[in-house]
Amino acid sequence: MDEDSESKKISTLAGTMQRLYAGSEYLVEAVYQYSSTYGHQYRPIAVYAVAPQTPEKQLLFLQSIISPKVAESLIKAYPNIVNDVITGVVDTIDYSRVKGVREVMWRKIKDKIINNYLISDIITLLSPIGVTYTMIKKLLDEMPNPTLLKQEIENNPYVLTRINGLGFKRVDDMALKLKPDLVESVERLTAYIKYFYTEMGEGQGHTWCSRKILLSAVQDNVPQCAPLLDDLLEHNNFLHIDGDRIGLQYYYKTEMEIYDLLKRKSKIQTNIHLSREQISRAVNEAEREQGFEYAKEQLKVINDCLNRTISLITGKAGCGKTSIMRAIIKAYEQNEYEIAASALSAMAAQRITEATDFPAATIHRTLGCMGFNKFAFNKDNHLLVDVAFMDEGSMVNAHIFLKWLEAIDDSTRIIISGDHKQLPPIGFGNVFSDLIEMLDDDVVSTLTKPMRQAAESGILVDANLIRENINPIKESPAPRIIHGKNQDMYYMFRGNRQTLFDIAVKTFLSTAESEGLDSVAIVVPRKQGCLNSTAELNNAIQDKLIPGNVQHIESGGRVFKLGAKVIQTVNDYQNNVFNGDVGYITEIGKRNKGKNSWYCVVRFKDMLTGESKDISYTQREAMALDLAYALTVHKIQGGSRKTIIGIIDNTHYQLLDNCMLYTLLTRAKERCLLLGEYQAFQQCIRTSHNSRNTWMNLETMKN
Repeated sequence: MDEDSESKKISTLAGTMQRLYAGSEYLVEAVYQYSSTYGHQYRPIAVYAVAPQTPEKQLLFLQSIISPKVAESLIKAYPNIVNDVITGVVDTIDYSRVKGVREVMWRKIKDKIINNYLISDIITLLSPIGVTYTMIKKLLDEMPNPTLLKQEIENNPYVLTRINGLGFKRVDDMALKLKPDLVESVERLTAYIKYFYTEMGEGQGHTWCSRKILLSAVQDNVPQCAPLLDDLLEHNNFLHIDGDRIGLQYYYKTEMEIYDLLKRKSKIQTNIHLSREQISRAVNEAEREQGFEYAKEQLKVINDCLNRTISLITGKAGCGKTSIMRAIIKAYEQNEYEIAASALSAMAAQRITEATDFPAATIHRTLGCMGFNKFAFNKDNHLLVDVAFMDEGSMVNAHIFLKWLEAIDDSTRIIISGDHKQLPPIGFGNVFSDLIEMLDDDVVSTLTKPMRQAAESGILVDANLIRENINPIKESPAPRIIHGKNQDMYYMFRGNRQTLFDIAVKTFLSTAESEGLDSVAIVVPRKQGCLNSTAELNNAIQDKLIPGNVQHIESGGRVFKLGAKVIQTVNDYQNNVFNGDVGYITEIGKRNKGKNSWYCVVRFKDMLTGESKDISYTQREAMALDLAYALTVHKIQGGSRKTIIGIIDNTHYQLLDNCMLYTLLTRAKERCLLLGEYQAFQQCIRTSHNSRNTWMNLETMKN
């Protein structure tokens, strides 16, 4: 349209779109709408930034983001700078040629060019399936050149399956709209198979499945591509195939690298030397502090671990895995060897500190986590300590396990402790359990004899029977059953789930009042979707502890009141707060009049220093929090409470097995009350889900 035409109309563009810059030209697809408040408007469907072709138009854009003089200086030196950044021709400039521009300023200019002319176009293209700016930035971490990324998305939209949160179905729908000819293509089949194995690995932990299962999944989800499967299996570089077993090459390499690293390191002699006298002194001091003497089996494991490079320690609950670590760590510490003690979760790390009086941290903190999958200590920059100790090894999936091993120097001794009959890790692999079966007795130590205290505990005796799929209840089910010389294991079986819920809440509140809020937790299999879930229990307890319409913040469908006990549910690398950290809300306020202007402050206790630290959360950021009165079994694994109240009913049917119940019971230090439907209890006893199809396990069976 002629710019001087009298037919030119001016109207309001109102709705969600990228930031628009003065001086830039945009192609807008919009629909008309009338607002009773604002009058005639257009709601944008798509807004495309048109790359400026002349130096004059490029200057107009630059003047909207930097001062006019600096913009003129930049255009004078680089007349086509905006287009050169868009096309990837220019990544940096000679600062001596441009007055007023240095590295920090140039990065800001480049980012705004990319955001306006490239990322905004990608978002406009992908907004119908919910792709956000943050998602695109994640892809740019892998492929920093936005031009190439845009080209790849246009050529093969299935690259979007790399984004967490975008399932294959959403990407597939969009891809087929953009390029219908992909319906029967290797690109589509490849994307689905990668998605299938990733979902299987992260959801079920398996790292391979049979050819028959893969074919069935392909026929059910991308049937048009089924005829292409045989050829793809013959010609690909992302799958590992062993006879009838197929899985991702990445999973296979990860598992085999773990095994090979430990085998190789076990043959290396370190420079650590401890005399009999030094070991004896540490043992005697640990016995004195704990108030009991170690049994012969425990003394042997202590001596073995202090005289070899690689040690794996396992055993059932009550056999002294935790107590012997006090002597082992003390022996190294007394002789001035540097130790890095860690566990996957904050709770498990805290438990190391409580048991050994030695400061421990999460694995992510130990490795100096700098963001998703980025660690300061890695295979190229080793963690230079004399001893690396990992507790609760069964919780650690193959990916994190390998990252930890790669960061450890060959001169470092390694000790890994855990119980391979607890819940397997979240994520792919079952490394600790597989290593117990794969490695020789000169590396693996198994504690078999319960300590005297354990033999008197109904909790540990019953838990260890459940561990072996044996029902500890020989008497007829009764409303109240008490087991153990210490009378510490309570059972209450009811047929009404609301009754189970009410008893749990009432017992929690009375225990918290008499012994303190941090001494008790309700533990259940499910997070949401049923009555006896953490979501329902947490809301009920919060309302009891903090009644009335008090100051609160809403985020992610949850309500957090001032004074509430909360848990961090994701790793926050910027604020150094990690999944499993527990704190209390000390402040709630509003910064401005905006819709999402509420904030809260959570006070956490730093595990290493013991000092408190306050972390501020916006309303959106508070989605990383959850109430912490009731926890899932997975969330509390590695941690403990003085009193545990467990609930199992038949709405938890998919999660009912002996590993889950064994893990639940052994979180209790002094008392455990198990509330449940008896049928659900029996289901736990006869079911085991700990076994996984892994490449490590396959190697064990072959040997």
